[in-house]
Amino acid sequence: MNYNKFFEKANEVGLEALELSITKSKKFSFGLFKNEIDSYSISDSYRLSARGIYNGKLGYATSEKIDASTVDYIINHIKENATFNTSEDKPFIFPGSKKYNRKNVFSKKLANMSANEKINIVKKLDLAVKQKDQRINEVETQYQEETEEYILLNSFGLKLSSKQNYAVIYSSAVATDEQGETKNGFKVKILTDLEDLDIDEFASKVVKDTIAQFGSAPCKSGKYKCVFNPSSTSALLSFFLQNLSSEEVQKNTSLLKGKLNQQVCSKKLTINESPLEKNVFFRYFDDEGVATYNKTLIKNGVLQTYLYNLTTANKDGVETTGNGYKNGFGIGIRAVNVSIKPGKDSEEELFSKVKEGIYITDISGLHAGMNAQSGNFSLISQGFMIREGKLKEPVSLITVAGNLFDVFNGVVAVGSNKELQTNSYSVPSIYVKGIQVSGK
Repeated sequence: MNYNKFFEKANEVGLEALELSITKSKKFSFGLFKNEIDSYSISDSYRLSARGIYNGKLGYATSEKIDASTVDYIINHIKENATFNTSEDKPFIFPGSKKYNRKNVFSKKLANMSANEKINIVKKLDLAVKQKDQRINEVETQYQEETEEYILLNSFGLKLSSKQNYAVIYSSAVATDEQGETKNGFKVKILTDLEDLDIDEFASKVVKDTIAQFGSAPCKSGKYKCVFNPSSTSALLSFFLQNLSSEEVQKNTSLLKGKLNQQVCSKKLTINESPLEKNVFFRYFDDEGVATYNKTLIKNGVLQTYLYNLTTANKDGVETTGNGYKNGFGIGIRAVNVSIKPGKDSEEELFSKVKEGIYITDISGLHAGMNAQSGNFSLISQGFMIREGKLKEPVSLITVAGNLFDVFNGVVAVGSNKELQTNSYSVPSIYVKGIQVSGK
């Protein structure tokens, strides 16, 4: 496609500026059941999103096809959309940053591996899970791979592009013990090189997490010292950091409004955003074309910065932090590649410090059980009791309740077991001094 035609047409009809973002995506996936392929899919997609300024207002348009009519369709819809735009916000199409920190994160090795090679590796994993324990009666393993090319162009001559690919492997097991009790466990891993997959370690983890649940029951209700594992920590942290959005601050819906350079959580916590870290979530420019940079969000519990896009930065008279990302048709704010600085204690050493408490391995119902405005939550959970500094009996059918600010202010120690999660957060386990648990 000759994208110059869009800019020529925009100029003809009086658009003051135009931006095009093009996403080309290829997906390959398959699933195994009883070690045989039961699903297989290959798909390509194309999406063109456009923003333009007409009579001082922003207009939007999107298309998933390119043909002779697309140019007129996009430009006319931008004009129409801008005409009905009642927002008082100043519109922005960004000319470009002075410097961009480009890196190549595309894995040729993954791209060049044949489908049969990938299937054989995943089949070995699937079989390894089944053979780890005679109580495992069903295994389901899925492989999903995505390649995405993203291009950003605008009428100021800015042209940015990125290309990345990655694979996600998910394996779950169903086990039944001698008493007829059935439990399910799973593990997920993100990879750019399948040779990095330790099949034995992965399979052992799936089976261990499944078998360990036998005999689980609700614990007694009460307040417990608590260790949240990395996945639970990342889920809670993602809601906590929504309060760093300058948009929420400006709308008076952030609980961290007016807290800049103040203590907002435990001194044990230093939280960074590293969009330039070379992994599958690497971003060297945001969706407005602003160069990203690594930054400390919270240092030893003290809030260092809010997160800005061009619009919110203009309102506060500051520079954007490069956190403008698409949210529907508009540009919202989010953090990429967030990490908690790990501590020196292993997870086992955290249990030893707790002595008597609870270890939470899974929380669910976040969107229903989390009040983003107050920080209060009540979430279905499961895990294990900690007794005499060791993991003991499994617990399930419990609810953990509290407030996000109490949780993160109550962090006593941070683990060393940092893990990259599917939400781009790389975090360890944390030891929190108190959480309310409803059980029996």
